[in-house]
Amino acid sequence: MGKTKKSSGQKDLKKRNAQLQAEVNILRQQVANLTSQLAQIQRMLFGRKSEKVSSDQLALFAGHPTELPTEDTEISEESEDSNPEDDSSGANNPKKKPPRSHPGRHPFPANLEREEIHLHPDNLDCKCCGEQMEPAGVEVSEKLSSRQSFFVKSFYRHKYACRHCEDDMVRPDLPDDANDKSLATTDVHARIAISKYLDHNPLYRQEAIFSREGIILKRQTLCGWLTRHGYNLKPIVDQMAKEMLSGTFIQSDDTGLKYLESPGPANQGYMWSYVCGQMVVYDFATDRSRAGPTEFLSGFSGTLQVDGYAGYNQAVEKGSLARAACWAHARRKFEYALKTEEIMSAEILLLIQKLYLVERDIRCQNPVLTPGQIVVVRKNRSLPVIAELKKHLLECRQAVLPKSPLGKAIEYAFGQWEWLETFIHNGLVDIDNNSCERSMRKVAIGRKNYMFAGSETGGHTAAVFYSLLETCSRLGLNAQEYLADIMVRVNTHPQSRIDELTPHGWKAKRESEAKLIA
Repeated sequence: MGKTKKSSGQKDLKKRNAQLQAEVNILRQQVANLTSQLAQIQRMLFGRKSEKVSSDQLALFAGHPTELPTEDTEISEESEDSNPEDDSSGANNPKKKPPRSHPGRHPFPANLEREEIHLHPDNLDCKCCGEQMEPAGVEVSEKLSSRQSFFVKSFYRHKYACRHCEDDMVRPDLPDDANDKSLATTDVHARIAISKYLDHNPLYRQEAIFSREGIILKRQTLCGWLTRHGYNLKPIVDQMAKEMLSGTFIQSDDTGLKYLESPGPANQGYMWSYVCGQMVVYDFATDRSRAGPTEFLSGFSGTLQVDGYAGYNQAVEKGSLARAACWAHARRKFEYALKTEEIMSAEILLLIQKLYLVERDIRCQNPVLTPGQIVVVRKNRSLPVIAELKKHLLECRQAVLPKSPLGKAIEYAFGQWEWLETFIHNGLVDIDNNSCERSMRKVAIGRKNYMFAGSETGGHTAAVFYSLLETCSRLGLNAQEYLADIMVRVNTHPQSRIDELTPHGWKAKRESEAKLIA
């Protein structure tokens, strides 16, 4: 009887022990997850933003030598003439780095105004013989300088009247550039728009800048100018969107942008970005619902590359679009998991890095590969890597908890897997959505300075200017010259030829005119 009670007590203890051990394992995993979340938050607040990881470092985590070449790898080779016995390196004699060759100064543009200042020596008597020296050449040194940039255009409109009948009088009209009641010409309006949406200077700072020059322009006046131009330039952005939707490939992303709605605090709005090559169109919405991309993408019948946000689902299903996912988003989650599951995360990142090396080789090809040739390269080189990666993810899935950082990364990847493979079979599709992500940089930096749009109309105005200025940046256009020109022409330009005022059309027109002159 005593033995039976003893064996029963031992079983209870073992059972209780197993339960406690299971609880300990769960608590350890929770601590690891919370530690990972805390590390991620600290990194977002104080750490580096780059997600780049050296392949050598990944191989060190994975426990095997890397087979991937890196662009920033430096290989030091000893010269054949070096003597290994003559080693002067040490604590007291550190090894000197080879001097860098200076790239040289860039010359100032030829169109800048030059002010010539001629300097002559005070004494022209030769120190050797005392004779008068004669000119022997000129040495030119150029330095950049500046003066007050604002000036006033005074238009004197001479009136003429008939001395005989004294009824008729004529007066010339103002030029188109100054034909409104504004206090400034459109080149100043363009400068204000560029300063806010390209250089991220809020209107209250610009008001202070004008004030230092003795010019009184209230921010309400500046805001009114931008709002009016945003309304006038909207047809140009609509034409850009029309051209984009007629294509076969679009990338999309969104970011928050608060706006005021009187009375009350700032509301959360969203700026959606749509990218097709060098063309970028922004669309402001008061919420992040699926109605935004669904409405904008109506009529589009190509491939849409986006992240895992479910708001795009209706646009894809309603429009019967092909969908492509972003490998950068998938990779980011595995990079976060390096803190908790180093070996498995590093092995996965090494495989993803192989995919990017294939894309780097495709970009370096000269001449540029056609979409069909890109598909052939990806099927031969990237498709086997993806198959190996999928097999490895399935193995790791069995070894980690679903709620761990690596488990979440794996589930995200498998949730997007069908769309992650889209780029293999379509040469127009990029491996990631980074081109669209970069288009959000101007919005993100700008909102840190002006904090919010003054109204919902202000959000739509920002979308118009961001569309034009970001596209100009990608095309290498002078934004000041472009905006100042189209702000004048848009009021009288025929709607049937509105495509000539888009950044692409404006650039093509200028290039064709330059060829005719040449």
